[in-house]
Amino acid sequence: MRSKRHFMRRTMLTLSVGALATMAAWAGTTPVAGLQEVPRASLGEPVAAYEDGLGSMRGVRELPDGRVLIADGFGEALVVWRPGAGADTLTNVGQGPEEYRLPDGLFPLPGGGTLLIDLGNARLTRIEADLGFGETWPIARGGLGAGMTMMIAEATDRDGRIYYEERLGGMMSESDSAAIMRFDPASGETEEVGRIGLGAQERRESGDANNRNVNIRRVPFSAEDAWSVAWDGRVAIARAAEYRLEWNAPDGTTTTGGAVPHEPVRIRGADQDEWLASLGGGLRVEVESDGGAPRMSMSRAPAGAGDASPRDFEWPRAKPAFAPNGVRTDSRGRAWVRRHVAAGAPALFDLFDARGQRIAEVELPEDRSLVAFGEDSVYLTRSDEFEFAWLEKYAAPAIGG
Repeated sequence: MRSKRHFMRRTMLTLSVGALATMAAWAGTTPVAGLQEVPRASLGEPVAAYEDGLGSMRGVRELPDGRVLIADGFGEALVVWRPGAGADTLTNVGQGPEEYRLPDGLFPLPGGGTLLIDLGNARLTRIEADLGFGETWPIARGGLGAGMTMMIAEATDRDGRIYYEERLGGMMSESDSAAIMRFDPASGETEEVGRIGLGAQERRESGDANNRNVNIRRVPFSAEDAWSVAWDGRVAIARAAEYRLEWNAPDGTTTTGGAVPHEPVRIRGADQDEWLASLGGGLRVEVESDGGAPRMSMSRAPAGAGDASPRDFEWPRAKPAFAPNGVRTDSRGRAWVRRHVAAGAPALFDLFDARGQRIAEVELPEDRSLVAFGEDSVYLTRSDEFEFAWLEKYAAPAIGG
């Protein structure tokens, strides 16, 4: 008898309860005293653009020679783009040791390598500098029982270590915090390098023992910490309870910048609609067993909230300071934190230096989203009316060193 078990999971669901209470109590638009004045930069015009729209663009990785790897999860393709000189596709699609299915995130590795999140095969794969396929690691850790966790890579460093988030108590727990974990493929050891607060969530279950669906859904605009990792191994954490940027160095030292005052963005109907449209994209995990060893595969849940409407949720009065999953680090070791803005407004990032001090704001072109950094470049995506994703390359802003 073949049986299937289905699990639904959303990654990076982070919270600070104190900040949530503060936001819920906010009831006006009075400017905040002492707002820090910093220069605002923009990215200008793109220096290159990928010629075709893709069904999705889950990962982008600039290689040392200037080529760009693009993961199209919808099209199940890994594209190799040479800006100004066309593109090819890696055709080794399948379940074998040198194949991939449903490519997702892409992250740099030492020696010009790339780490691929291969959802279809439920594994992480090293792609060598020559685009050959190397070592793999299973995403599922701790077996298939209640203690199972997922090593969904969120960052890598110059030593080839892999960083991911692990919910305390297990991935389906009701915990309000998570650990930032670092896995060293060379030694096989895993250690905790930081903790973050998780956002408020709702858990819904359906089905039976043989076909169980678990859906963990975020509470709208819950304040939550966010994190990323610089290439030198420093962990950047944006704290939501009092908006500030914290760096945790590999030697254990912590550097924390000053609090960043901000004006809350009031939530209106358009903001509710935008939030509902952002739902989905969590992980669907399927385990098949036909009497032999179980086989796991993963995929992304459809985007959007389905038949949900704003009336199905309770909404706070204003948004937290920054967005969930809102921290990125660039090639210069700076942290970019994506601020919450009014629906339809261009994306806005706060730029922080190694001291945790905000040194600039960077506004993206209208209708663009940040997807990756290169050596001296920024990669943005835009979506057209048919929901195809288009990739553009910009010069990095020369601000803050």
